[in-house]
Amino acid sequence: MRVDDIKRIAVIGAGTMGAGIAQACAAAGFQVTMRDIEQRFVDGGFRRIKEPLQKRVEKGKMAQAEVDGILSKIRGVVPLKEAVIGAQVVIEAVFEKMDVKRELYAELEKLCPAEVVFASNTSSLSITEMANATKRPDRVVGMHFFNPAPVMKLVEVIRGSETSDDTMRLVKDLCTRLGKEAVEVRESPGFVVNRLLVPMMNEAFN
Repeated sequence: MRVDDIKRIAVIGAGTMGAGIAQACAAAGFQVTMRDIEQRFVDGGFRRIKEPLQKRVEKGKMAQAEVDGILSKIRGVVPLKEAVIGAQVVIEAVFEKMDVKRELYAELEKLCPAEVVFASNTSSLSITEMANATKRPDRVVGMHFFNPAPVMKLVEVIRGSETSDDTMRLVKDLCTRLGKEAVEVRESPGFVVNRLLVPMMNEAFN
C-alpha cells in the first residue's frame, strides 16, 4: 500500500489525543471515522475539536468554511465494526493499558482486511506485545503524536520486532501528508522524547 491509497482513517478513541489526531487527519484531507465506546465520549471528542476551531474563527485566524470542511470529514460512531469500514489505516488512541490495547487489536484483527495497517499512539508501551495479539505483526506500528496533535509537528514512528519496512515507509509518508515530521525510533520504554523529558522534569522539580 502507498500513502495515495489511503482514503479513510479510523481513529479509535475520542479523548484528547484521539480527537486531536482525527482533526489532524481531516485537516489533511482524509475521511475520518472517530470511535469511542459510548456516544457521550464521541460527542466529547467533537467538542474538543469544535471549540478551539471556533475560537480561531472568532479571532479571525481561520475561516468558518475551513472549520466546516474539517468537521464534514469526521464521522463519529460507537460500534467498532462500523468504525473500521473502508479504512486503510486504523490509529488507536485508547487507554494506556496493555490488556485494553491487546483486546482491541484482537477485535480489529477479526474486523479488518489483511492489508489494513494498525498504528498505536502509545507513548511507552510495547508495539511488539500489541502486535502479537494480531495475525499481522508486520503491519502494526507505533505512531506517537504529541499534544495538541493538530499543532505539534513531531510524530515518533516506532518499529515493533516484526514491523515491515513497507509499513514504516507508509506511516512516515502519512506523517508527511499530515504536515508532521516523522522520527523513526527503536522500541524502548518511553521511546525518545519521553525518555528525554522525564529526567528533565524530575530535575526541574527536585
